[in-house]
Amino acid sequence: MSNLINNNRYNLNDSIIRQIEKVAPKTSKSNGNENLVSGKTFQEIFEKQSKQAISFSKHANQRTEERNISITQNDLSRLEDACDKAGQKGIREALVVMDNSAFIINTPSRVVITALDKNEMKNNVFTNIDGAVFI
Repeated sequence: MSNLINNNRYNLNDSIIRQIEKVAPKTSKSNGNENLVSGKTFQEIFEKQSKQAISFSKHANQRTEERNISITQNDLSRLEDACDKAGQKGIREALVVMDNSAFIINTPSRVVITALDKNEMKNNVFTNIDGAVFI
């Protein structure tokens, strides 16, 4: 199948391959494993992507400051574990309740959307979530 652009004929398949070559990183020296990119397997790249650190949106940062919610490194690890568990269950917007705080996390992007303290959680209705994790 071919198309006509700028009076030049080209093969559509060749064009797609050229575009992929621009985007895909070059493999390191050939060692018999042409399926390896930069020496890593797909599984290694996938696991690294799934273990990205959690980040906080501007709104969530403001709420943690306003509500005096302190977050330690241990708390961040717990939030990351909760995000992993929620993601494994297919939860996209997770309510994570931890100690005296609650966080709403977008699990695919691993971003904390908002944070609530114990007082804010009382008599509150949580909307736009599809799952909860208690840690």
